[in-house]
Amino acid sequence: MSDHDVIAEGMIAGTLVATDLGWQPVEDLQAGDRVVTFDNGMRPLKAVGVSTLWTAANQAPRAVWPLLVPERALGNRTALTLLPEQAVLIESDEAEAMFGDPFTLVTAASLEGYKGITRVPPSREMKIVTLQFAEEEVVYANGTTLVHCPNARPGRVTSADAMMSFNDNALYFRLPRAQSEMLMMALRNG
Repeated sequence: MSDHDVIAEGMIAGTLVATDLGWQPVEDLQAGDRVVTFDNGMRPLKAVGVSTLWTAANQAPRAVWPLLVPERALGNRTALTLLPEQAVLIESDEAEAMFGDPFTLVTAASLEGYKGITRVPPSREMKIVTLQFAEEEVVYANGTTLVHCPNARPGRVTSADAMMSFNDNALYFRLPRAQSEMLMMALRNG
């Protein structure tokens, strides 16, 4: 993971998340709030992390620029802005043919160029919110866009055995960059 990955995931303030009280701005959520998840229905939030990303917009590397997802491009009712390393769950016949599962996690960065999704220069200040559940979950954002919320990462993996089994219990598998790009090319051409 590069230094840019650390600041390039999480949801940007203003993103609407489905909860038991309706659509709520992600920045208004608190531990204990119940959020609608893709696989497990209502789940309480274990923790909510809020940080501020400051950028010199004209100097920020393009790799960390957010992506603007136009209305309806990923099932979103309104335009949505995603950080480049934020994983989203997409469903497609192409994913099933290529990887054996129609539901596939890809990073937002790999979506660039798909259905009008483009990079936009970052705001000078962006509030970033991370949602943590007891287990990894996928939540609904701005409609039916499916946003991945991983469990907190361990500080360090201390052995080769631990590294080999780190993602064994993961519910979702994030495609590596090259496979994500192959899938998105197939979706664009399909």
